Amino acid sequence: MVLLKFKCPPERRKAVVAISLSTSPPTCSLGAAEGSTPPFRIVLTLRLDHSTQPGRPITICTRGTVFAPSYEGGGLDTLALGTVGPLISNSDPQKQISLGYFKPHYAHAAGPPSANLKDRDWLDFLTIPAEGAVQVRHDLPISRMFQYEDRLTKDDLKAGDTYHFSINTGYLGTSWWCWGDLDGDLKEKKLSAWQEGINFEKAEKPTPEQVEKEGWVLGENPAELAFEDRTGSAELQFVN
Repeated sequence: MVLLKFKCPPERRKAVVAISLSTSPPTCSLGAAEGSTPPFRIVLTLRLDHSTQPGRPITICTRGTVFAPSYEGGGLDTLALGTVGPLISNSDPQKQISLGYFKPHYAHAAGPPSANLKDRDWLDFLTIPAEGAVQVRHDLPISRMFQYEDRLTKDDLKAGDTYHFSINTGYLGTSWWCWGDLDGDLKEKKLSAWQEGINFEKAEKPTPEQVEKEGWVLGENPAELAFEDRTGSAELQFVN
């Protein structure tokens, strides 16, 4: 699901999230048995670069974004949705390794979804701290790297080959966010499906009395939270 984005003038932005893209480790072994060394990973680091409320963290919904977690045994992982890639050879741009570009259709739950986003088990959330950073890591062992690639194989690579890749900007952002920390001030709160800006679900806005008595937190306008890719692309080198 590519995010629907709306333009917002800089003066209306409530916060800016700076994203850096890297790998861990910086090299990927062609010869090491999987499981014998730490897995090769794509790493996204998120940091608040600007905020109209300094000192306050923010929490974003990660569904449909490059920040969504991948669950073991859960079918297509986040990278298979076209969020990152392809890996492109530095020496020959025609040599590319696709990590997948699937567009799955998800079944709708019976009945209307809960007004509290925390009750929707298909959603995940991530808190970006007011100070410091948070990382999202996607495992990418060699076997997974070529899982959906139909032209190249591991045998087409040799030690010393370098490739680069970038984030698909269509998956950089969020469809819902609020001020606060999931494990802090939001822990006992309800996250309202209603949000400023376009109310996609036509969700009912909790009244001030409900906010106070029932602990609702309202969604902010997604257009007013900017995500900026500060890396452009990242590189990896293959080794024996």
